[in-house]
Amino acid sequence: MKLGRLISGALLALTTGCDRTPSGPTPAAASGLGLADALGGGGDTAGFARALAPPDLRFPADHGPHRDYRTEWWYVTANLDGDDGHRFGVELVFFRQALAPPVPDTPVRVSELATREVILAHAAVTDIDGRRFHCAQRVAREAAGLAGVEGGAAQPFRIRCVDWSAAAAAGGDGLLPLDIAAGDRAFRFTLRVASGKPPVPNGDRGLSRKNAIPGNASIYYSMTRLPIAGELTVAGRTHRVRGLAWLDREWMTAALAPDQSGWDWFALQLDDGSDLMWYSLRRRDGGSDVWSRGTLVDADGVATPLAASALRAEPRGRWRAPDGLAEYPAAWRLVGDTPALDLEITPLLPDQELHTLVRYWEGAVAVRGTRSGRPVGGRGYLEMTGYAVGR
Repeated sequence: MKLGRLISGALLALTTGCDRTPSGPTPAAASGLGLADALGGGGDTAGFARALAPPDLRFPADHGPHRDYRTEWWYVTANLDGDDGHRFGVELVFFRQALAPPVPDTPVRVSELATREVILAHAAVTDIDGRRFHCAQRVAREAAGLAGVEGGAAQPFRIRCVDWSAAAAAGGDGLLPLDIAAGDRAFRFTLRVASGKPPVPNGDRGLSRKNAIPGNASIYYSMTRLPIAGELTVAGRTHRVRGLAWLDREWMTAALAPDQSGWDWFALQLDDGSDLMWYSLRRRDGGSDVWSRGTLVDADGVATPLAASALRAEPRGRWRAPDGLAEYPAAWRLVGDTPALDLEITPLLPDQELHTLVRYWEGAVAVRGTRSGRPVGGRGYLEMTGYAVGR
């Protein structure tokens, strides 16, 4: 049985309600399933749209859902500073996962729980100075008022999963300012993401191909530098915080090929005003894939696409999960000639692994190195998938 189908089965089992469990591995996470498994070609993809050509991106319409694709997400990460100098990292991501493709002229089902879609959400707080990492998840049917997503050309964006939400504020552009809210027993935050650099398409004008198989691609754009501020409560103490956020949008039906095991994704905000997105796809034989790609965004918001030859992602050391079921690089070096970068990427806490329905590492990082021979620093987020031991 393909692991993609195992993920689908796990989703079906959870659609009767939502997971309110705080930090700690779920059965699926403990089994070593990775986020990459959900994005392979496993399961029946017939009837879903495929990403085959560069899109004609239109905003605010494309901030909303794309229900003809199987999977999409709205992803916010941020590095924050409290008024008292306390440092934090924050992640909030909402996934829309279709259980079946749309069928034209299908009679409306009268059951309140009838749905063909599930909303998943992951939230995490990295308490950098407190040396603690907290994560939680929600999963719910898009039915019976449990969860839902809306937005489009004439409708502001809003997504909700049980008690977590992200919603466009009144008077904005249909997405920004964006109010996000999530929490669990160990943490809670309410934050507003403001306008900053405009959306930039990744890959070929927004078509992000992951391998040579037609349709194994996503539609992908990023908003790389957005002011963010609000309140965050952790360890019983509420902090006024502000910082910089990064917002990613992707939708797809399938992405990874059978010989690809996962990826390492870097979202870096450098202190010279530029931003770097780089994902390094990994092959199952351990090598870096020729379909790795990136985008460099200058201080004025002008984006330059980066091919696989532009940068090398070199792992440094190893960090093993306390339960022994996953092992990740402990740090990274990104180095290249065009652009001329040599960056050391260091996690601000070693353990920022999410134990959710799928298992992956994502957390706040510090950046130090050179650009064109001159010192440069920064902050960012790093995501690593496909590192379960024995996989």
